Amino acid sequence: MVLTLDFSIFHEFSLGFYPGIFAVLLVGFFVGYLASFLGIGGGFVYTPFFHSFFHLSAVQAVAVSLAQMPLSALSGLIVYFKNDKVRWREGLLLLVTSIPSAQYIAWKFGRFEDTELGRTIYYGMPVSELVYLFVFTVFLGILGIYNLLSAFRKRKQWYLQKDLPPEEKTAKRSYNPDLIFSLRPILVVLATGVAFGLFSSILGIGGGFLAVPLFVYYFKMEPVEAVATSFLGIFITSFGTSVLFYLEGKLHLDLALVGTIGGFFGARVGSLKAVQTRPYTILMVLGSSQLIVVSWYILGKLLRL
Repeated sequence: MVLTLDFSIFHEFSLGFYPGIFAVLLVGFFVGYLASFLGIGGGFVYTPFFHSFFHLSAVQAVAVSLAQMPLSALSGLIVYFKNDKVRWREGLLLLVTSIPSAQYIAWKFGRFEDTELGRTIYYGMPVSELVYLFVFTVFLGILGIYNLLSAFRKRKQWYLQKDLPPEEKTAKRSYNPDLIFSLRPILVVLATGVAFGLFSSILGIGGGFLAVPLFVYYFKMEPVEAVATSFLGIFITSFGTSVLFYLEGKLHLDLALVGTIGGFFGARVGSLKAVQTRPYTILMVLGSSQLIVVSWYILGKLLRL
């Protein structure tokens, strides 16, 4: 595949060329807003969108999804940095394993699509697409349920305590910056970094679905701090992986460019909103969004939409 910027891919959109550009800009803004609000890459919307409406292969959809993340992530990261929400030690440690993991999986996944096994048709789809569909739905479905249940629990705690006098409020465990210097937390972050890179490359979701729960539940960060720290990993990991997909000839730069324009402005708005939101809201939106996208994607595939 020759990578050009002739924008001919937008003719593949069912409503035509200009509606296709407008749709990608609009989805880009929405994804940028949602991604910066939740600390995720946004690929959980972008990847099935490009896969379904522009008829890209699973690998190409993942590549485009990842390629629009760096600038959007940087846009949100600047806002979080100015508000002192980034926890640099945890974020940089995550990158130690997420970067090589993402590069390796992107290389293997990109090549698998072109193998005889990857092109073999089962149930009307290539094996490479079936693998993607299975991993996407199972992984995101489990995380969606978990995050939604956690959000309702945090919401209940917040309403129970918000009207109590200070002396009667239950002391909560707060973020401990020295925790990262212990062996076990280091190993946990490094292991999560491997999974972060893996799912970032194979699903195009940026890895924030793993990083945000880790930072919230294990390191006891506030959700907005977890989101900001996750964005650091998303920015660097998605940039490196996008370059690899580009070299493999899997990336439609024209789609990524238009999506990035919308995502840049959406990320600015979303990150400003996130620093003011209630603690449980981020997890509630995250879990709901995951389940909605999984349901839509499964139905779309079953009905061949």
